[in-house]
Amino acid sequence: MYNCVWSLTILFGKQKEALDIIKAWGAEKFRSSHFKVSTNRLCVGHIGESPSHILDEYLFDSLSDFEKALDDMRQPQFKQFSDAIAPYIVPGSQKWTIYRMIN
Repeated sequence: MYNCVWSLTILFGKQKEALDIIKAWGAEKFRSSHFKVSTNRLCVGHIGESPSHILDEYLFDSLSDFEKALDDMRQPQFKQFSDAIAPYIVPGSQKWTIYRMIN
C-alpha cells in the first residue's frame, strides 16, 4: 500500500477558500477518476506547522493505481479546480510525496 501525499502551502488567511476548492475537487475525483479506488484524508497544520500548510493524502494499493489516477486528471472537468486554487498556492510549495506503507 502507498500513501500518496499532495502537500501545498496557501497564502495567509486563505485556508477556508483553498479547502473549499480541494474538497469540491476531491468529490469530483471520486466521481470520475481512478482516485475512487483510494482512501482520502485531508489535514492542515496545527501545532509545529503553519495552518497554511495542507496535506491531501490518498492511500492506494499500488503505484499503478496512483499513476492511473494522476493520468485521469487530464480530463477536462478537472481544469476548473486547478485554475481556481492556483491563486491561493504559494509558488513552488506544492509537491507529491509517496510513502510505502509497511504494516
